[in-house]
Amino acid sequence: MESGHLKVLTSIGQLVQERNKRELEKIFLNSLADFIEFDALIILHKPRHLDDPYLEVALSQPSQAFKHHLNVISHETGQDYIHSDHHISQCIKSAQIVFCASEDNRRGLFPITVNDEVIGLLDLYALDILDSTQSMIRGFIHIYEKFLEVLHDNEHDALTGLLNRKTFDTHIEEFYKLAPLSSNGALNSKPEHRHTKPGCHHWIGILDIDHFKKINDGFGHVFGDEVLLLFAGLLKKIFRNSDMLFRFGGEEFVVFLLNTTKQEATQTFERFRRELELFNFPQVGKVTVSIGMTKIDSECHSASLLEQADRALYYAKENGRNQIRNYHDLINQGALAELKVNHCIDLF
Repeated sequence: MESGHLKVLTSIGQLVQERNKRELEKIFLNSLADFIEFDALIILHKPRHLDDPYLEVALSQPSQAFKHHLNVISHETGQDYIHSDHHISQCIKSAQIVFCASEDNRRGLFPITVNDEVIGLLDLYALDILDSTQSMIRGFIHIYEKFLEVLHDNEHDALTGLLNRKTFDTHIEEFYKLAPLSSNGALNSKPEHRHTKPGCHHWIGILDIDHFKKINDGFGHVFGDEVLLLFAGLLKKIFRNSDMLFRFGGEEFVVFLLNTTKQEATQTFERFRRELELFNFPQVGKVTVSIGMTKIDSECHSASLLEQADRALYYAKENGRNQIRNYHDLINQGALAELKVNHCIDLF
């Protein structure tokens, strides 16, 4: 019994020490696996959009067990998704544990809640789910949730809920070395996720709300904050779960588009620009955005790529606003002079 207590304390200690969400997730699942009987343990991430029927398979114990229990859809980014079913929807909407039968097993769905919102769930398959097993799972999930809340608050912008500038600065160098990142902002450890499909690349876009100072001056900061909130909500609606959304500060936002073609990337940014232009903001009315984009080259220094996107953004601002400009297109057209670089590092 004493050794069992020590194992629990060791597992909790590992959770307490970890500050990376993906690693925290692994420790949580592996620790739980040491204390309960199961056929499969699966962590599912809730989609960014409420009307999205798909959930991401984050982790599984054993690693391929989820394929036996769930109908898996492999995404082009290398991530595995499943279609939400009635029991999953019930668990997410109620934020309560849901039990049901599954072939020769019992199935238990345990919600994972951060800041009063269900962000995912633990999907358990076992011959039986005893009261002691339920108690153990609830205890581990409670500890796990508390540390997720700390991580979430540290990594996200308080107003919009998007990833913040601090998170961007923390991960940017790792991103360019091992791109792409996972959809939740942590480095993805699966090697196959670091490569793009033929013809696809990763893209960075800097988005700046046009004439935002006039909005604050004319309507006040309360309505200015409302514009930022609604702007962020539209970003979440338009971009994929696998894309990364940052609020850089003020009215400036950054988007990482992963594993997509130039045409698809441009179309996605254009769709957002168009949807924003058509959106009616309370009191303020029409709001537009200027966007500068560039292709991510992992051999280039991150500052160079940000400078490229920023120069494309500045060109859009100086030439009418409410438009998207691609840095490489502007170079090819002679509209911008290419930055002088040495191994893709700017010489300032």
